Amino acid sequence: MLVYFAALLAAAAVLYRLYPQRETNRWAAFFLLTASLGGLAGHLREEALPLLELAVGEAATGIKMLSFAQKVLEAANHTLTPYGVLVFSLVYAERFSRQTRRRLKLLLLLPAAATCVWYTVAPERQSFFILLLLWTAPYYAYSCWLLVSSCLRERNPWRRKERLAVAVLAVPTLVAIVAFINVASVWVPDFRFFGYIAFFIAYSLIAGVAFAFAYGVLGVKVRLERDPLESAVSAVSSGTAMLNHTIKNEIAKISICAENVKETLDPHDAEAAGQLDLIVKSAEHMKQMVTRIHGQTQDIVLREEPHRLADIVQESLEKLSAKLNSCGFAVFKEFRSDPVVVCDRVHMLEVLSNITANAVEAMSERRGEGALFVLIDTTRRGVLLSLKDTGPGVPKEQLARVLEPFYTTKARQGGGNFGLGLTYCYQVMRQSGGQIELESEEGKGTTVKLWFAANKMVASARK
Repeated sequence: MLVYFAALLAAAAVLYRLYPQRETNRWAAFFLLTASLGGLAGHLREEALPLLELAVGEAATGIKMLSFAQKVLEAANHTLTPYGVLVFSLVYAERFSRQTRRRLKLLLLLPAAATCVWYTVAPERQSFFILLLLWTAPYYAYSCWLLVSSCLRERNPWRRKERLAVAVLAVPTLVAIVAFINVASVWVPDFRFFGYIAFFIAYSLIAGVAFAFAYGVLGVKVRLERDPLESAVSAVSSGTAMLNHTIKNEIAKISICAENVKETLDPHDAEAAGQLDLIVKSAEHMKQMVTRIHGQTQDIVLREEPHRLADIVQESLEKLSAKLNSCGFAVFKEFRSDPVVVCDRVHMLEVLSNITANAVEAMSERRGEGALFVLIDTTRRGVLLSLKDTGPGVPKEQLARVLEPFYTTKARQGGGNFGLGLTYCYQVMRQSGGQIELESEEGKGTTVKLWFAANKMVASARK
């Protein structure tokens, strides 16, 4: 049982240590911690206490204190574990707003607290397990439904794999807990369930490690094997930093040498002076290009504050209104809700500018006919901001790569397009705790969806 205790405690420590800022990881660590208490309580009840009672007798003060500690650990294990599992499932499934979840956390704690009190005064264990079954079975059942349904509803292929992994490793074990602990203990209060549960706990831990290597579970994959796109962004960022420094130094040398040569020329040699001016201008142009590339790949620092999302969208569209009007593109806005989200206003404006500029360029051959559709909505998943154009669309084989650094579906005219705009958008949304999704069909246009996590929404009103 101590192995059971140590294994669950280690799993809780790993999940919390990796991403303490993520609420899902905190609650996963919490229910694993409370589950581990069952192993410690079982060790005290079945091994440590009997040996000590034989050695010093049941009446010893130390035995009584240890027996009381065992009872507290057992009560915490039986009551706080189902509570922690359900709260984790609610947070992980992203079905409710942060304010609603805060209220649910308090309400769902009431049965656990009442059962703990009953356990200390219950005349027999059977009555405790009957009361426990009345609310833990619905808690576990709803948790399983949330985990499975969140996997079925997920449209992002990467997140769907992670949600599938969590459901596969958690649901069988939760069903076993209900059957072998909660239900069996009602009929046989001293039922020795550990042998049965140990198999499922071992299954979950082994499956968790396997899925962590294959798909990632609650961020563990990010530490063991980084997301390919994130690795690419990181490599590009460090590479362009060195490139930026080196090329700027060399460009400076070229400019200085050109100016020195120009001073030694015959003042009447206009042709040579013109060639040197061209060298200086080309060097300056190269410097600006390298600076721009570096600016789009360097690490992003967010300064997040509550902002009305509609205001940011409106400001972004106003900045690009001249371009949209000159091309004859119509803008249709549909704001189904009016959310206030915690975000970095400056970076969000730049994200929207990149997406809108891409839409304008995609519709360049449809002057006077193109249209941009902007939607704001609030769902159980979070806040959605989508922008849809009526351009030619992106071929399916290219769509999977559009977020990669330096990948572009557009012609590199004038050296101004580096294929970094959507990579920048991906970085901003990821650091904001959100997501960016692209949907496109040839001949029907492209839709870019920006998802803000539900816990980033401060307030919202339906329209």
